[in-house]
Amino acid sequence: MKVFYEDILVGEVLTNRSLMVDEALELIGFDEEKFIADNGFDDIDYNDFRLEY
Repeated sequence: MKVFYEDILVGEVLTNRSLMVDEALELIGFDEEKFIADNGFDDIDYNDFRLEY
């Protein structure tokens, strides 16, 4: 599964079950502060994350 924020690929998770966005972000070790700094955002909206299987 791929984890996207808008059109930005955040990471990939290998799984055999359905995951919620927060579970997928935890599995990839998502660092919100680093992601915001790296992409020049002021803040992020967790509703803009999506998963592609």
